[in-house]
Amino acid sequence: MIVRTEAVVLRSIDYGETSQIVTLFTREKGRLAVMAKGARRTKSKFGSTLQPMAYTQVVFYYRDTRGLQTLSESAHLEPLLNLRRDLKKITLGLRLVELVYALTEEEDAQPSLFTLLVTSLRALDAAAERPANVLPYFQLRLADVLGFAPAFEKTDVQALGGDGGVLALESGRLFSPKGEAPEAGRPASRAALRAFAVFARADLADVMRMRLPPAVRRQVQSLADDYLRYHVGPDAFPDRSAEVAAHLFR
Repeated sequence: MIVRTEAVVLRSIDYGETSQIVTLFTREKGRLAVMAKGARRTKSKFGSTLQPMAYTQVVFYYRDTRGLQTLSESAHLEPLLNLRRDLKKITLGLRLVELVYALTEEEDAQPSLFTLLVTSLRALDAAAERPANVLPYFQLRLADVLGFAPAFEKTDVQALGGDGGVLALESGRLFSPKGEAPEAGRPASRAALRAFAVFARADLADVMRMRLPPAVRRQVQSLADDYLRYHVGPDAFPDRSAEVAAHLFR
């Protein structure tokens, strides 16, 4: 069966002298691996479309009995050129695709997650300021797609005082320090917990307008990392690019 679908490239590895094995996250088939024959040749028909973070339209021959499909065509849907001209944006974009690669199952189509990934990559590409805001937004919306969105109420946010509070990792509830402390919780400042709530619920356009002091932004990112890690498990949660991102955005 010939499949034509949108895709984001998650990773590519060289195979043989001229080919590549490429992992795609597709709208119709979810995550799958394809063989791109001749992709490493100088005049390859695939050009730059097989680089990680590329947003493309692909055509491949699909057989459900085969673990590695054969890629026939690939063309950029949007070049996202700014995403590749800035080290911070590259690092953040690679973090997004790393999370999708690690936290999805093969051939499990998730159109809502695909849309979230493309929207987030577009926001990174377009961001003149505050590109780091995309990452915690993506992580908390990813948690929503995977079925464990933070379950705080508006009153939880309003109850936070000057002494800050605690994020309950199991439920995503927010507790004031004077309340009953959750068994698995992360203390944080009032500003960080309120920002965490915005990242979890606000539109991306509003998130990108948020200006956070560096210390608050670091707390928010730590909260988002800890929340996602708690739910997917430390073995599944990828840390490689997270360490690079943390170094760049100190």
